[in-house]
Amino acid sequence: MNLGVLALQVSMKILQLTQARDNPGTISAEATFAPLQKLLLAALVSRYEGKTEKQKNPFPENTLSWAAWVIARIGGWKGYRSQSTPGPITMYRGLAKFDHLWEAWNLMKDV
Repeated sequence: MNLGVLALQVSMKILQLTQARDNPGTISAEATFAPLQKLLLAALVSRYEGKTEKQKNPFPENTLSWAAWVIARIGGWKGYRSQSTPGPITMYRGLAKFDHLWEAWNLMKDV
């Protein structure tokens, strides 16, 4: 039962991120991420944004769409609008890598 709840929690995050990439609204990133996780996302934006305007995050900061863009970039999406939009598999890969980065960030913060 615990494993089922954990799988449901992860799948809900992936679904929220996938829907947010298509519906840029005013939903806060705190709907899915903790306030400290938003700080890590903000730090990662500069790393994953490209040099051209087409590769910059087009969404307002601290919205769920903004966070979905970052997670998709971490998951391997190139960021161009001419590409197909990132799907659930890309969001899953990005979320898994983000969780690893989050753990490392917490370890380094305590040192």
